[in-house]
Amino acid sequence: MNDELKYLDYFGLEYNPFPVAPDHEKFFLSEHIDLMISEIVHGVLTRKGFMVLTGEVGLGKTTIGRKIVGILEEKNVETSLVLHTLYQDVELLREINRDFGLVSDSLNLSDQMNLLRDFLVDKNRNGKNCAIIIDDAQNLSLNNLELIRMISNLETDREKLVQILLVGQPELIAKLDSPELRQLKSRIIIMAEAQPLTLSELKNYILFKLNMAGNRGKTDVANRAFRRIYGYSHGNFRKINILMDRCLYVAFLHDTTNINKFVVNTALKDMRFDEQTGWKGTRYALSAVMILILLISGGILYIKLTPQIDHLDIKRFFYKQTPASAENQATDKAVLSEKTPVSDPSDKPVPHERPLVPAALSEFLAYNNLSDYESRFFMAMKINRFKDIADSIYEETGYQLIQLDHLTENIRNNHAVFSFTSKKTGKEIYFILWKPIIRITRFYPGYNGEEIRKLEELLGAIKLYTYYLDGTVGSRLMKAVSRFQGEKGLEITGFPDQGTIFLLCNGG
Repeated sequence: MNDELKYLDYFGLEYNPFPVAPDHEKFFLSEHIDLMISEIVHGVLTRKGFMVLTGEVGLGKTTIGRKIVGILEEKNVETSLVLHTLYQDVELLREINRDFGLVSDSLNLSDQMNLLRDFLVDKNRNGKNCAIIIDDAQNLSLNNLELIRMISNLETDREKLVQILLVGQPELIAKLDSPELRQLKSRIIIMAEAQPLTLSELKNYILFKLNMAGNRGKTDVANRAFRRIYGYSHGNFRKINILMDRCLYVAFLHDTTNINKFVVNTALKDMRFDEQTGWKGTRYALSAVMILILLISGGILYIKLTPQIDHLDIKRFFYKQTPASAENQATDKAVLSEKTPVSDPSDKPVPHERPLVPAALSEFLAYNNLSDYESRFFMAMKINRFKDIADSIYEETGYQLIQLDHLTENIRNNHAVFSFTSKKTGKEIYFILWKPIIRITRFYPGYNGEEIRKLEELLGAIKLYTYYLDGTVGSRLMKAVSRFQGEKGLEITGFPDQGTIFLLCNGG
């Protein structure tokens, strides 16, 4: 588990029970949601044709949509799930076809429509039903909505060939009310609306999510805390998840498994502080304080430079983090002078506000012309939080900081590597700086980009991706990424993160 998620261990949790991303696997089924899903699934199975699900932001529409897809697939319904609706006209139709497994590069509307019709007719002939689910449908243009109406016209003499569910925010209703779409609106058979949780449902939801993640009653949530959470969230799933995640962390910092009103209020203050300052939260500031206290009480950080580059001085350094007295300062200087090649042999005291940076780190950064980042990098090491300094280095220099937990012989022989042993985990952490040839920040089904095509080429070169190079994210590409990660001992996420890209590009 990532060190930043260690607070979950404190509560006996196997994963974060309150993610911001949709979690349709650990799905909470309130009475309202159960009825709504049952109605929509019944509408698809009985070939009603056209359905709409709306709701405000944060009410779980995307999660409900994916849950519906899962249920339909279990019932042998062919589904096409469109998650991004910025495609226009024939591009949207091509995306629908692609999720059905139909591949055609043609941008001719008739070609794509014929491809879809032939597919639907064939499935119908074999007794199969088909459904298209479009998320974020409020973003669809009037032309795209008219295209959806044309698709809904595909039918036999007796029944619809495809059932369509539009999932979107309330603005979708306003669009459907426009005179240009009156024919489409007249076809809507089911109009469902997602509702926020009641106070009673909110209690059940929180306890359900905790127990599903492995808590099994270890965490006590006070009634006043429930009411405070409801007062803030008004039953909105997204707000509940954000607040509860913060509550768990605040409780961890205060060494309690009891989430009471004080914990909730503290979490809310942190969140308001985030909004006002733009910080990631006092959560990380408090983390830093706690870790520094532990370090002050006797922590010693072990640092070394892996011998990749001949001219680098290979040394081990023991550096006491924060001298608490003049005596400790003298001891630290003695240790450093014995173990560390010091560029300035004078006995001038190091300024109090500037940390003593071990020579190995200085030389590693100097090798990459990044000496200006010494102090900030070293402070990041102290609190075991590298994201901010990594982002700064990349934005300002183009160098990407790669963190690995093991090295191959090829990397050892061809890259300067800085490593140290984490006192918290006892494991070796390796850092490499390089300028990436591609950087992938968006990677979701249907996303298309030149960087995705390059990723396909890299995976194709090692025979892990042997399909058409179209620069579009699909299930085959995600599986290829996962397979590569498994072969290299990386965490299998299916997302090509920085470490995955580095190993792909450097024969790792």
